[in-house]
Amino acid sequence: MYDLHQGWENCEGAAGDGGRGVSPLIGRTLVVTRAAAQAAGLVDALEALGAKVVRLPAIKIEPPMDQRALHHAVQNTAEYDWVIFTSANGVDFFRTAAEAVGVDVKGALASTRLSCIGPATANTLEALGLTVEVVPETHRAEAVVDALAAHQSLLGKRVLIPTVAEARPVLRDGLQELGAEVDAVTAYRTVSVENPDPGALDQIGRGVDLVTFTSPSAVRSFHRLVDGEVVADAGVIGPVTADAARDLGYRVAAEADPFTISGLVEAISSHFKGARHG
Repeated sequence: MYDLHQGWENCEGAAGDGGRGVSPLIGRTLVVTRAAAQAAGLVDALEALGAKVVRLPAIKIEPPMDQRALHHAVQNTAEYDWVIFTSANGVDFFRTAAEAVGVDVKGALASTRLSCIGPATANTLEALGLTVEVVPETHRAEAVVDALAAHQSLLGKRVLIPTVAEARPVLRDGLQELGAEVDAVTAYRTVSVENPDPGALDQIGRGVDLVTFTSPSAVRSFHRLVDGEVVADAGVIGPVTADAARDLGYRVAAEADPFTISGLVEAISSHFKGARHG
């Protein structure tokens, strides 16, 4: 059985099918494009189900080059009515920034109301002992705006969004249209990998069954690394990542629901279940 926090256990023999049959991932070759530091959970889960995994990190996750705005936000969190996190990375880098300036992140965030874009981000906050008040049913920025608007009037409310450098402005703009005062600060940035493993590229060139993507930036960077060739169908987390993949010509064969690593693994398994190997 797979648990997002504990990992795969008791998988011998009938991995991935609840002990009722052979895993549909046995003999499949899947590409994992997550940043190297974050790929282990997905890689381990897929390998536990019998898949051969090609690791080709397409991006790196790094702190902002100038962290002054983030440090200022961390030190003044109590001034905000809401803090909205759009990814687990945002939580992790916010916590790291707090430690760097001597702020207790749990105490700082306990003084404000919290919202997240999805369950994985909420889990990361809850692991710090915090309570997340609003998580939309549909895990994308537009839904966060609607969920908060339904929760209370945002007129005059101060909102902090620690986010990725290249984030879509949808969340910020939507909240401002509702009368909120919004500060969106860069908590981290994604950087394209420039020198991928040639062995991994060679394996991909020989043919793979699916490429997994967990962010739009990973889609774009991977596509560049393979010289713009659509090498296989895509398995993705979330509609924004799915849109990025389709924009570059990928057929999205598996889309996580919920938008988590375990959800992605389940979606990939469902896609291949009953399919014949080519």
